[in-house]
Amino acid sequence: MSTSLWHSHLGHASSPIIKSILSRHKLSFSSESNNSDVIYDACQMAKSHQLPCPKSNSVSSKPFELVFTNVWEPTPTSVGRHSYYVSFINDFSKFTWIYLLQFKSEVFRCFHDFQNMVECQFGHKILAVQLDWRGEYQSFNTFFKCLGIAHHVSCPHAHQQNGSVERKHRHIVEVGLSLLAHASMPLKYWDEAFFYHNIHHQSSSLKNHSQQHPTRSIPWILSGLFFL
Repeated sequence: MSTSLWHSHLGHASSPIIKSILSRHKLSFSSESNNSDVIYDACQMAKSHQLPCPKSNSVSSKPFELVFTNVWEPTPTSVGRHSYYVSFINDFSKFTWIYLLQFKSEVFRCFHDFQNMVECQFGHKILAVQLDWRGEYQSFNTFFKCLGIAHHVSCPHAHQQNGSVERKHRHIVEVGLSLLAHASMPLKYWDEAFFYHNIHHQSSSLKNHSQQHPTRSIPWILSGLFFL
């Protein structure tokens, strides 16, 4: 029998298991490919969490040409009485600002604060914003139209289109929880841990950024730390 038939008869087991069984019991088989690791379409479709998505080739050419934003939830109420945080990521530099929230209704106010900081401290206008279409962001559409800001909305159930902020959330949460676990501190201090990590991470990146791009202005990076 071919390896694909053995694969089916043995319940779609992984290639190493198929090889082990065939070798141990000295079962005859015919190889269908010179490649020892055959990829079976049915297994790829059934066992994958999701199909791979094509990588985006979009690259920002200047600061705040595109800003990603998202709200992280759910979480238990912190010692500072926060239940959420909203992040804003500058696509040009990948630097991140986070604002701690008690209620989702504060997202619009936080964007106002972020926008004012960008214009006053950096001298740039936000040209485009990428976000999902959850309730806390639905009031942004009219506001963006008035200011001429391009409004990019990810499709439903397609979080890959907002991948930059999703990956940043995961990084902040995983490292923040690691800090709490290492210090044997309860989960209610998550806001302090996330806040500390974001500042520390960007402070560490600042040195590398200045070495790689010595002609770029550093104060606009530092402002990302002061206004968290």
